[in-house]
Amino acid sequence: MPKVPRTPALFLFALALFLPIKAFSAASATLWTDQNIPPLVLARLSQAQDLALDLRYDEAEAMIRAVTPKAPEHPLCGVFLVATLLSRIQESFKTGTKVVPPSFFKEADRLVESIGKQRAEFPDSPYPRVYLGAAYGMRGLAKLYSGDYLASYWDGKKGAALLKEAVAKDPTLYNAYMGLGQFEYYCGTLAGVLQFILALPGDPDKGLAMLKTCGEKAGYAAWPCRAYRIRLMTGERHDFVGVEPELLALSVRYPDNYDFALAVFRALDAGINTPALRRAAGGIVQHMEHGWLPPAFVHMDKDALRLSLAQASLAAGDAAGAAAYLDVLLARPEPWHSRAEALLKSK
Repeated sequence: MPKVPRTPALFLFALALFLPIKAFSAASATLWTDQNIPPLVLARLSQAQDLALDLRYDEAEAMIRAVTPKAPEHPLCGVFLVATLLSRIQESFKTGTKVVPPSFFKEADRLVESIGKQRAEFPDSPYPRVYLGAAYGMRGLAKLYSGDYLASYWDGKKGAALLKEAVAKDPTLYNAYMGLGQFEYYCGTLAGVLQFILALPGDPDKGLAMLKTCGEKAGYAAWPCRAYRIRLMTGERHDFVGVEPELLALSVRYPDNYDFALAVFRALDAGINTPALRRAAGGIVQHMEHGWLPPAFVHMDKDALRLSLAQASLAAGDAAGAAAYLDVLLARPEPWHSRAEALLKSK
């Protein structure tokens, strides 16, 4: 299957898109934590995050902006907004639009400034560190995309340090493990000389373990963390051992995210040929037949996927399952007719 760049690795149309985010204009005397955000707001933010993970960024942004006035000073509203904006930028880079709009930095700078005041007001609390670490990390990544490498480096270092301080104060802050796991993983993939010069030691396996812990124990960060780790495992590392349960869950929860659709077929091609994976792959083909159209750069062709499914079904001894796809291919124009015939003859 074609390799698609990952999308490390968080997330009412109409007027809602233009509602201003007023949350971050002034410091507050209230310490904001994961415990005192209104449940309805957190539920909406989590729904928006799911929309973003399903690549529905405009809907996600609109939902965040619509709910923010219900908790205008809570940093999580800004964190979810900036995460959604950054994810949309990352996706646009794959299509050749390699620009970070100034509006992103306006939101990110305002978020950093506001949470910085919270940290100054409550120096002993881990929560401002978690939120500020996330804000620095996201802004640093955007600066990297903009070519501002030195500023990106310093933001990344600050963000990781703050997250480490937060977890040192409270090891049960598993939502922070996503940023820490990402940082640990990517520092560990740097060349040894670069790790030394930049003072960025890391360990990919340790990073993946932290991401796994986040996916298992975190709250709002659990699903994005699972998504991020599975993309790394199946896309970058081509390691499919043990990924099936999470991959299946992700492909069902985010049916319009081509990363997980591709990963299902990569797993089949790699020999993880289970009935559940074949059913999931069949569902993806059916989703395309019903109108889902992945981006052109993904190069997902229904007939190629049918052939892959037929091969997997035959390899598993499921001749009836293979026939359902081969019959379609035999009725298709070349080269699919000949490829289906060749597969039948080989068996």
